[in-house]
Amino acid sequence: MSEINTTAVKNRLIAEREIILSKLSSNDLSVDDAETPDPVDLAVRNYSKNVMLAVSENESRQLFLINESLERIEGDEYGSCQNCETPINPKRLDAVPWARYCLKCQELLEQGLLEEE
Repeated sequence: MSEINTTAVKNRLIAEREIILSKLSSNDLSVDDAETPDPVDLAVRNYSKNVMLAVSENESRQLFLINESLERIEGDEYGSCQNCETPINPKRLDAVPWARYCLKCQELLEQGLLEEE
């Protein structure tokens, strides 16, 4: 697509990937069982661990989408919807550079009417 500066997008995606990798590598999910905590401390610790795991899953998913977008840039496929192959609005790509679908297909996906590839 001529309206998209793929070099700038690639640099932005790489920077975003580095931020996510840094976050993922710094998450310490270990539990120190050296002392027996009281039930409230244990509940808080377990809740915190579950929240961190959920965040890690979301960041892992975003990392996957970023890597996939970088592959699409290398294959000159970036900027096209993976479902209908129409160009994705440059404003959408500016907001979500790892977007796989045009807005119409994204809405279908969120409604469960499109199966994710």
